[in-house]
Amino acid sequence: MIKGNIDIEKTSFKTFLVFSFFLLATLLPSYLIFSSKYMVRNVEFSPKYQVDSSFLETLYGESIWTLDETSVESLYSADPTIEKIELTKILPSKLEIKLKLYEQVAEISDLRGSQPKLSVLYKNLYIAESIDASKNTLSVTIVNGPVDNGFNGEVVALFMTLSSFDDINTGSLKLTHLGTSVIGYYEDTEILFGNPIDLATKAAAVGELLSDGSCQGTVRFVSTNSFVTDCNI
Repeated sequence: MIKGNIDIEKTSFKTFLVFSFFLLATLLPSYLIFSSKYMVRNVEFSPKYQVDSSFLETLYGESIWTLDETSVESLYSADPTIEKIELTKILPSKLEIKLKLYEQVAEISDLRGSQPKLSVLYKNLYIAESIDASKNTLSVTIVNGPVDNGFNGEVVALFMTLSSFDDINTGSLKLTHLGTSVIGYYEDTEILFGNPIDLATKAAAVGELLSDGSCQGTVRFVSTNSFVTDCNI
């Protein structure tokens, strides 16, 4: 009789534990989601970044547990210079939004019109006006035209190729587009690129020469992959 009561008590205790665990598993997520403790109160951008108050209003007061990268993806359409967004949750109520911006490639001065136009070209081919260029951007001056639609892509490809050389300062390269040809100036070197096509291939060909930094003279491309120069190489 006593043994039977003990078995019943054990069974009842196990049932209680299972019920308690189930109840806790059910109520805990609800508490975490709806508790005011975990409502977003602080949003911080890295690096510093300005956004409209309407964007912040979509985050403030929301449960930190329900937010993810899709909650901030509207930033991509609002700013084409954003390449990647990472969201970090700092409990209990702070969001850190880390932005990776596309690299600036060139500052372009278009002198063909009555009023010069100044713009900045990004790695993703986006063009922005009225902003300051970074110190590592190429300087591109368009004197004459027409300019082929693919020229910006050529500039990006040239920039990325030269950036792969550790000793080349891309911010020191100045390009002049004359309509049918491009001339480059890097420190004491003049580079006659010829037609504004295959600039990445030409950059790869001349990269070692520019990287060395000892050329004081002219480099003239006679084909996409070869050039002649009066520098001592």
